[in-house]
Amino acid sequence: MEIKDVQVVKPFGPLILVAQLPEGFIQKLNQIVDVVKDKKDMGSRLAGVIETESEIPHSMLEEKKVMDIFHALSRSYIEQAYLNAGQQDLFNIMDVKTQMQSIWSVSQYENEYNPQHNHSHCQISAVLYLKIPAMKPRNIPGKRDKDGEIEFTFCQTDSIFTTGSFVVKPKPGMCLLFPNSLFHQVYPFQGSGERRSIAFNMAYKGFKKSNGIQLAGDSVNLYNETNHADTIPWRIIEQGYHK
Repeated sequence: MEIKDVQVVKPFGPLILVAQLPEGFIQKLNQIVDVVKDKKDMGSRLAGVIETESEIPHSMLEEKKVMDIFHALSRSYIEQAYLNAGQQDLFNIMDVKTQMQSIWSVSQYENEYNPQHNHSHCQISAVLYLKIPAMKPRNIPGKRDKDGEIEFTFCQTDSIFTTGSFVVKPKPGMCLLFPNSLFHQVYPFQGSGERRSIAFNMAYKGFKKSNGIQLAGDSVNLYNETNHADTIPWRIIEQGYHK
């Protein structure tokens, strides 16, 4: 008997957007991080066992004309989420507005790490890699070397039929967007260089184009708990850019 039309589907689990950003954009962001990294003013608010984590002022992103990219990436992710959920028609009738909740640089050095955690006061979280150093291989027999890699964990499983984690080896220019509730961790590494990245949290709302009624996104009250709610406006995204 011949079995036809066999396919494997993966209907469950979180969506992760993976994008590769141009070198010129990465150069601008490295210039920004070079200015702010010595502030080290975010460590006490974050999960990482990392000394050099610094908040990036939104004004610097606007001045360097790089803020648009973060909003464009978020729009792409939101649209793909609605498409994946079979709700493209709903997305098409909405004005999608986004708000950058927080953004900071992470300069990770030898033996520093980020334990498993997730993010709050947002809907979308992301990491963008700017520099990846040469790392000393551990060469432990029978074990994968995860040094400097990020691992996402969705569920605990010992079944070959269920994938509970996703490990990514970063490279400069790679950007990952994922649900804020998704747990993730960053492994330490051995080597003398800097593993540099930018992390950010984004929120969104969707309003019906015909009457302005909110159809999607979290409530206004959520954003009163952030540092930027009173100063950073919601932005309408059209054709991949906010305005």
